[in-house]
Amino acid sequence: MYVAHRRGVAGRRSTTLPEGQGKDLVATRCVGCHDLNTVVGIRMDATGWRDTVTRMVGNGAQVAPADAAVIVSYLAEHYGPTAKPTGQTASSLPDGPGKDVLTAKCFQCHGQTMWNDLRQDRRAWQGVLYRMIGRRALWTEDEINAMADYLARVRGPQVPR
Repeated sequence: MYVAHRRGVAGRRSTTLPEGQGKDLVATRCVGCHDLNTVVGIRMDATGWRDTVTRMVGNGAQVAPADAAVIVSYLAEHYGPTAKPTGQTASSLPDGPGKDVLTAKCFQCHGQTMWNDLRQDRRAWQGVLYRMIGRRALWTEDEINAMADYLARVRGPQVPR
């Protein structure tokens, strides 16, 4: 079983990749530049993963064309739009105002591992959420405020990891 460790986080956490053809390629090719928590927190279809892998190869990733196809297939299967999120689930989050909006909106593209270790105040969370609009997130200002309030309460700077 391959386990990748998140770099630069106190009390390092691990991300375990699901079994399947392509797992070892993702574990060896992607982690040269990326923390796997970043990779596995994204949800894209095969076209999105193909574009991403092609862009990474253009940036210097050492991936043969046949391996790229296997990587894309693996990522689309395990980290596609309909794939079950990895890591903690919505039910493991503390209840409170904003939780439903967060799980309905953020979990469409990201698993909780994407942001679980972050500890930020409301303003920083709000900045993250507004940046997601630039990445095609469709949220109202009320939803952004509800999510920022919730995240500041459950993943604020004073909340223990």
